[in-house]
Amino acid sequence: MIGDLLVRLYALQARIGRGRAMNVNDRQTKEEVIGTATAYFSSFRQPLVESLGDESHVLPHDAKWQDLIRLAHGNNSRKSYQKLIRAIHKELTALNVAHLSCVSHRGVGGSGVSDMTPAEQLIVSTLDNSVPSAAASYRQAILDLAGSERLSYRGTASELREALRETLDHLAPDGDVMGQTGFKLEEGQTKTTMKQKVRFILRSRGRSKTQREVAEKSLDLLESLTGEVARSTYNRASLATHVETTRNEVLKIKRYVDTVLHDLLEISE
Repeated sequence: MIGDLLVRLYALQARIGRGRAMNVNDRQTKEEVIGTATAYFSSFRQPLVESLGDESHVLPHDAKWQDLIRLAHGNNSRKSYQKLIRAIHKELTALNVAHLSCVSHRGVGGSGVSDMTPAEQLIVSTLDNSVPSAAASYRQAILDLAGSERLSYRGTASELREALRETLDHLAPDGDVMGQTGFKLEEGQTKTTMKQKVRFILRSRGRSKTQREVAEKSLDLLESLTGEVARSTYNRASLATHVETTRNEVLKIKRYVDTVLHDLLEISE
C-alpha cells in the first residue's frame, strides 16, 4: 500500500525536475504537491502507526510532509522541493520496511511471508517502487521456499531468475546497452544477455573491473544452477530426496540473486 505513495513521490520528483524555472510557481505542480501530502495524512499515515504500534515513530516524518505543504503555499525554489522530497522518500522507504517487517511478523496482510528477513524486505520494498512485477516474482519465490508441501521447485527457480531479468531490463534497456561504442552481441545470441546488462550498469557507476567480474561470475553460477533445476527429473521412489535436493539448489540460486540485486539496486543494510 505504501508503495503506491512512493510511486507518487517518484512521479512528483520527476515533474519538479522537468521544470526550468528557478522557483516552482505553476498551480498544477503545487496542487500535486499538496494532494500527495494530503494522501499521506489521510490514507497512509494511520496504517503506519497501527503497524509500528506507536505514533512517535512517524512524528518526525509528519513534520517533513508539513514542510512540503508550506513550500507549496509560497513561491519557493525548485531545489528546496527536490531536497525535501528526497528526504521524505528516504524516510518513507525506511518506514515501509519497518511496516512490512511488523506486518510479516504478525502474519497478516503485506506480502503474506511470515519469516521475511530484513534483507529480503529491503529488496521487496525497493523493487515495489521501481519494478513491481519483479517484486511479485521475488515474493512468490520466498513463499515457495517457506512452504513445506511443494513437489517441485522448478517454478521457484524461474521466479527468481525472472525477478533478476526484469530488474536488469528496467535498469539497462536493450537500446542503451546496444548503443555503447564497440558493443557486440555475444556469440550465438540475438539480443543482449544479462551479463552484458550487469556490465553496462556497473561500468556506468564507475565500478572496477574486479567488482564487475564478481557480479558476472555470480550470474554464470546462477544460470548454471537454474538450468540444472529446469532439466532435473526424479524417480518417484526417491521423490522426497529429489525435492529436498532441488530446494537446496534453489536456495543457492536465491543467494546469488540476492547478492546481485543488492549491488544493482544499491541497497545498503
